[in-house]
Amino acid sequence: MNYLILDSDIYYETGEKSGRISGQDIGTVFTGEDKTVSVAVVETLQKHLAAPQKDTFSRDQLIAESFGSEYVTQSEQIGNNFFQVIAIEKAKVNEIYKCLGFENVRRIVPYAVALREFLKINNLLDVEKRVIFLDYLNPTVLLTIFHEDAFTTPRRLALNNRIPIEITRSQENYRNLNKDANGVDFLIITNSKDIKDKIVASGLEANENITLVKDPYPALTGLRQGKFSMHYLLPEQFIRLRRAKEIKKRFLSLGVMAAILSVFLAVFAVSFGINKDRRLALKDLQLKERSESEKLKQAYTAKYRDMVRRGVKINFDDYLESFINAVPDEYKIESIVMRKISSGVFRFEAVVLADDDRSCSAFVLPQHFRQAKTENILVKSNPGVRVMLDIF
Repeated sequence: MNYLILDSDIYYETGEKSGRISGQDIGTVFTGEDKTVSVAVVETLQKHLAAPQKDTFSRDQLIAESFGSEYVTQSEQIGNNFFQVIAIEKAKVNEIYKCLGFENVRRIVPYAVALREFLKINNLLDVEKRVIFLDYLNPTVLLTIFHEDAFTTPRRLALNNRIPIEITRSQENYRNLNKDANGVDFLIITNSKDIKDKIVASGLEANENITLVKDPYPALTGLRQGKFSMHYLLPEQFIRLRRAKEIKKRFLSLGVMAAILSVFLAVFAVSFGINKDRRLALKDLQLKERSESEKLKQAYTAKYRDMVRRGVKINFDDYLESFINAVPDEYKIESIVMRKISSGVFRFEAVVLADDDRSCSAFVLPQHFRQAKTENILVKSNPGVRVMLDIF
């Protein structure tokens, strides 16, 4: 797996090397056989939005209307009836897939989300204080403020003696936008000794109150080690992924049918030449094998249920793929969100829109969603269906 921070320049980490290159030189990075990549995008926008968490229709409508149609959005709950909506331009997402190949891109997340994972892994987030992280990405410095899961849009700064002034300005802006933050303290963290020395020399903060992390690319480390519940896809890529799965399923079905036919012909040829007693013995053997297979199936079922009770890791990809495959062509996927709602319990929520110009077939949910709840909704004045499933 390869890891990228996508900005005006590209910062990368592969199994062999890491560093910075210009955007047009991206082809020089992937020289090995492994072309798969996870991408952290710096150019994002986010809003903190109050929405009723129990009224899913109102909540989803408010989230959908928070940004225009030129953006792809993901949301996460950061408080009681409070959500963080993060947007990336569709053009930027399309550029990533076009440049790196749709089949190679495993994940696209905001830069600040990847950096937040680094802070969590290293226990650097403070419940009482706001964390100001100054990430030195030569020649740029990115300033981001974190409060638990919430964060600000990264600010670009130059590495010069104005850094302390810009920190003070960011603190004031943060307090103006967050009235509940008046009087709170800020914790400064950076991965540059030069930045730390400039802050100490200005008298803004004492040396012992600034945390220095020895990692040239903290966001890449977070991207590599963290756990993520968001991934940015364009609507047409949902359709492309579904069609690819359908083709794969058809080829697999043909192979299974050919194998079954070969077995049938072989059994028929053998059975044709044996006597009645042999046929009866074969029938008894088949019944015995069927009985043993049923017992084995029951044992596996019991073992699976036991594994579920013990908290085996949920394979979210199976749920995502099975849902996408089940959506008829007459429907358009508006959004898919998978989030944690309590300890060991995750909620899958999806909204699909019916195509007004085509007659819509029945929407039959796959086996994974047999306990899911569905409701007919209107999104942006279009009829649709919301699907909700609690996974544990």
